[in-house]
Amino acid sequence: MTVTENVTRNHRDLGLGDEELLRLYRLMLTARRMDDRMWALQRQGRAAFVVGSSGHEAIQVASVFALDTDKDWVLPYYRDMGVGLAWGFSPYEVFLAVFAKADDPTSGGRQLPNHWSDPDRRVFTQSSVIGTQFPHAAGIAHGLQIQGSDAVVVVYGGEGATSEGDWHEAMNWAGIHKLPLICVIENNQYAISVPLEEQVAGSVAERARGYGFPGYRIDGNDVFEVLATMREAVERARAGEGPTIVEALTYRYYAHTSDDNDSLYRDKEEVERWRKKDPLARLRSYLIENRLLTEDDEMAMDQEVVAELMEAVEQAEAAPDPDQPLTHVYRNPIEPSEPATAPEPAPTGDTVNLITAVNRALHEILEAHDDAVVFGEDVARRKGGVFKATDGLTERFGAARCFNTPIAESSIIGSAIGISATGLRAIAEIQFADYIHPAFDQIVSEAARASYRSNGRWHVPIVIRTPYGAGIHGAQYHSQSIEAFYSHVPGLKVVIPSTPADVKGLLHSAFEDPDPVLFIEPKKLYRLARGPYPEGEHKIPLGKAAIRHQGTDLTIVTYGAMAHFTMEAVGILEEWGISPEVIDLRTLKPLDWPTIEASIKKTSRALIVHEDNEFVGYGAEVAAQIADKAFEWLDAPVRRYGLPDVPIMPYAGSLENALYPTPESIAERARELAKY
Repeated sequence: MTVTENVTRNHRDLGLGDEELLRLYRLMLTARRMDDRMWALQRQGRAAFVVGSSGHEAIQVASVFALDTDKDWVLPYYRDMGVGLAWGFSPYEVFLAVFAKADDPTSGGRQLPNHWSDPDRRVFTQSSVIGTQFPHAAGIAHGLQIQGSDAVVVVYGGEGATSEGDWHEAMNWAGIHKLPLICVIENNQYAISVPLEEQVAGSVAERARGYGFPGYRIDGNDVFEVLATMREAVERARAGEGPTIVEALTYRYYAHTSDDNDSLYRDKEEVERWRKKDPLARLRSYLIENRLLTEDDEMAMDQEVVAELMEAVEQAEAAPDPDQPLTHVYRNPIEPSEPATAPEPAPTGDTVNLITAVNRALHEILEAHDDAVVFGEDVARRKGGVFKATDGLTERFGAARCFNTPIAESSIIGSAIGISATGLRAIAEIQFADYIHPAFDQIVSEAARASYRSNGRWHVPIVIRTPYGAGIHGAQYHSQSIEAFYSHVPGLKVVIPSTPADVKGLLHSAFEDPDPVLFIEPKKLYRLARGPYPEGEHKIPLGKAAIRHQGTDLTIVTYGAMAHFTMEAVGILEEWGISPEVIDLRTLKPLDWPTIEASIKKTSRALIVHEDNEFVGYGAEVAAQIADKAFEWLDAPVRRYGLPDVPIMPYAGSLENALYPTPESIAERARELAKY
């Protein structure tokens, strides 16, 4: 719907005082002059990159005037200079980012300019990936709702971002939960060079109806229409009536960025037509007509702004450069130092299977931590997870702390990131590891990089639980091993337990860790692996491998279901007179290298066993490290045993059995190596 015809044209009717309106105008003027200065700096070779914002000032600044800057949240996108200034970022802080300086509060020089971030101001860190901010905003709004806050979350983006699946998933999530979320789409007619008619089918605002909440298409160059619409949306959100989409029609006067040549896709006549609707000129005319701004006042204000920006540029350009490129990869960096040299004492407790251990550990975590929430597909009451991992959580802890989600993996992880930003601790379940890939951007580009790109000011303490692996006749989408993809990612920790005791110890540690942890559960072992579930407090440090069996003839490095089968292979090997040492890594990232090294020095042979493809599988990295760091101790080549280069695990039992490692085949590979 449109509200143009219903909006007052008088600022006093909106309750906006004269001084407040002048402050709004000055912020818009500052945004315009800053944009001009940034482009000039880029042309002079003093700034490397510029994102243009001129033309967007009304929607950006006026939208903030509808908010409470002491408690609400904003997630600006990279074109939102006016939002940043109105929210409280000073020109000096903005230019620190332009010059990539150490004191840049958004990233410490690690991101491109205009990638807004500040936990003190409730501005969540943003990357350059289009659309990923929408699930974050939905998650923040959901977290605030769970905690009973009346704060409102406003997320910004361009019309091009609404083509991304993350936008749809976030709007659907917001509509389901009636979240206090306002989505402001700054429709400037172009997604870089792609015009609106080739980017958006229908109206962005009209799509809101499908999600069950209002949407407004407004004149984004009219500050009064913006303010009136935003106030209505804020009032709805604070009253618990749910989200709103505001599609603001506007235009950018300059190229998309300093790397773009806009003359290739639009003509000067079109730009001039929109310049006649200039939001800054329109508000200036209103102020003059209402005798709130004289020609002398206007000139003086402009000179003051220009002088302020000149000083900010001078100070920012002279500020120190960053010089610490290796810091803040993790909030809690783990560097294993002491090797495990003997099996751990056997735990005591009830004998349970692996899936029961998962369920018990989740109950314990939610019981001990009021800030813990669990969510995913089919996890809540009536179902309790397809494997019953979350059975009973909703009944015991309530629907706010264990709830179902849509079938939308990207928003599950993206919302978990946002929920964690509010102080809650999310445990998100992806039903099968095979289906985690739609969330790749949220895991890799967002969760894993938030600490580094925000210079350590944001962290994402989430646990992503997912079952993985073959051996159950699950075929392509219920048999994949994903650990190599994600172990490659700095900023992410990857854990794979193989015993009920390790499930408890590692899941508790993963939950308490301040970094994102991918907790991968071998579903082949869910009911196959049985063992004691320790009573009372039991935690296993992340990054600590376990010696499952001591030996002298060769080292077998493994994890997950293969750790279980390797232990079955031990008996076969011992019958052959071979003494194997078995290392269960438990944590793949970070890797417990000291334990591997100590074992290699003793046995001088290494076999790495996993069920992922052998080529560029996780074992390739372990083999490379052994060859690089322990070469002089080796008496034989490092061997790997994984799947051959097949794209999927076949469904037919005869085919899966031909590929899947067994205790017998592991033992045979170990014997070949021992004979070398």
